Amino acid sequence: MTRSPLRLDRRTLVTLLLLGVVVSAVLWAAGGTIRDANPSVDANVTERYRSIDALTGTRTVTMRTNGTVTSRNVATVTLVPGTDRKRVRFQNASDRRYELQVSNGSTLWLRDIDQNVVTTVELTGPPTDSQTAVRLQRLVAAAGLTDDEGRPKSIGVSPLPALPRHTGATPQMDRNRSYTVEFVKTEAVGGRDAYVLDITPADNRSEDSYRQRLWVDSERFYPLRKETAWTVNDTHRSVTATYTNVTFDPQVSADTFRPEIDANTTVRRPETPNTEWYRSRTDLEAQSSIAVPDPTVPPAFELVYATQTTGRIEGVGLRYAADGRELTVAKFNYTLDIEDDEHDVTIDGQPATIEHGTTNSLSWNCNGYGYTVRGTGVKIDLMVEVGRSVGCRA
Repeated sequence: MTRSPLRLDRRTLVTLLLLGVVVSAVLWAAGGTIRDANPSVDANVTERYRSIDALTGTRTVTMRTNGTVTSRNVATVTLVPGTDRKRVRFQNASDRRYELQVSNGSTLWLRDIDQNVVTTVELTGPPTDSQTAVRLQRLVAAAGLTDDEGRPKSIGVSPLPALPRHTGATPQMDRNRSYTVEFVKTEAVGGRDAYVLDITPADNRSEDSYRQRLWVDSERFYPLRKETAWTVNDTHRSVTATYTNVTFDPQVSADTFRPEIDANTTVRRPETPNTEWYRSRTDLEAQSSIAVPDPTVPPAFELVYATQTTGRIEGVGLRYAADGRELTVAKFNYTLDIEDDEHDVTIDGQPATIEHGTTNSLSWNCNGYGYTVRGTGVKIDLMVEVGRSVGCRA
């Protein structure tokens, strides 16, 4: 079987491991009993989290759309929090391409489910989990657990990522938005006591907003469970990640974070491009040899980052986010196979195609370059408007 080469960095690798359609349900029903109506946390949350050398356990990730389960996977994991070192073996992985993921922090190895083939991916870009410890400290403080009066506060905090890295696609929260954190109760997860925290936008507390509930281990402050829910275009979605059978600081050998490769294993090393990250379009434009698109996007969307990719394929990209929705604009130095008689719309007189899915995509060619506009939780009509604002001018 011939497979396309992977050209991935730490941020875009999620598209390779996409689990399926993300989903939702109302996650905030009460359950369990409140063992301590007003607990007080006097520990340094950041230090407790960072003191975890490693953990082992069973991770279950469930996705729902409008209350219906669309994806569920269970894996045995060994993780080093705050790093990319991990070993994840999926149970009953017949519906997946890869049954095992192993990373030493700089290289990720993916073992095929149906053959003795390991794909090697060099990880680039900043780790996405490096700020988790600090964010947990802020969330616990914002919930009033470190305040003698136990009052919830609205401060500069943001929810945690909905999914473990490299596991699936979920919306980005608006990091510039103010969130309120409330302590709900103390409840057990897999036999361990946890503080239950609700995180909601401070200016909109309805069920339709981006919401997250965390079960944070009361001793080590590792999130034992995360339930994240949001609504886009009247579609309710959610993702729940739960850790059970958890052991903190187990004896872990160095071989744990190495791949299982023998004389009969085929090792694939796809060409990986070099990607540079920029905070603004202006910074990208100053460094890029390719003219950077200047799209018109709705005011709610803010630029998250800009990228320049070099290698066999060269391109530039802009990623925007707004309230759980994502919008990306990319331009690269090769053209797409788009037939004149098979196009859906036109962009500056050029045929363009639309692909529907969890993430919708609009693609067209201009002057030897390929262009794409991709949207998660974004209507096709808006994507076409953005595409036409880019046109063939860039």
